[in-house]
Amino acid sequence: MNLVVTADDLGLSPGVTKGILESHRKGIVRSTSLIVTADSSAEAAALARMEPDLEVGLHIDLVGGWPVSEPATVRSLVDEEDGRFVGLAELTKRLFSGRVRARELAGEVRAQAALARSWGILPLAWDSHRHVHLMPPVALVVGRVARDEGVRWVRRARSPRAWSGPKETALRAATFVSAVAYRGIPGNRWYVDVTSQRPRLDAAGVALLAAYGGLGEIGAHPGYVDDELRAADTLVDDRPRDLEILTDPLLRMAFGSEAVRWRVP
Repeated sequence: MNLVVTADDLGLSPGVTKGILESHRKGIVRSTSLIVTADSSAEAAALARMEPDLEVGLHIDLVGGWPVSEPATVRSLVDEEDGRFVGLAELTKRLFSGRVRARELAGEVRAQAALARSWGILPLAWDSHRHVHLMPPVALVVGRVARDEGVRWVRRARSPRAWSGPKETALRAATFVSAVAYRGIPGNRWYVDVTSQRPRLDAAGVALLAAYGGLGEIGAHPGYVDDELRAADTLVDDRPRDLEILTDPLLRMAFGSEAVRWRVP
């Protein structure tokens, strides 16, 4: 059995960071993805560096917080009034109408990786907030930047089941279309986001995912709810439930100490 278990959104809020670190210390998480665009991101990076067995990658953000670059240099990615990233719906419109400049997108991704490195994190595994790195216009840019940066893992989001709902089907299609952009960069064969599964999986259901075979990645969003999280993201109430699942003793017993690996050894 060979499996990756990743907790996304490290740094999104203090409560989220606390939950992710707990899911690593007491649970089955061995990888996490750092978002560098939040107020608590630097503190989260410092805390993660104290966990030698926790692999920290980059959670590219193009739809959540403030850009790392000066807003004036990434105008095609931000709102004209406040300089924040536009939301997912508006970014999608801009991408598919040709209004996002590839140079600005590449510059922002490089800036986010550089900021993580300045905090002592070497982000060799990449994924993204809302899976935007799988949108074909973004993938073409991120794939090129990832190769330049020496990235050794990019998340794919192909569900192991032929039909598992509209979101999973859309992610499967996006993974297929973006495959050329990420050719040659290792990644997972299949992906299941525990948070979005309906009906919700319990610990036994998560343990059974390993039966799919091949190198799979289980993604989740553990965390404690705080005011910063409520202000920053719409995914709130599911996070404590993810934390409960990932730290369930049944999972630790089922996977043992050898089944779960880092994305980048």
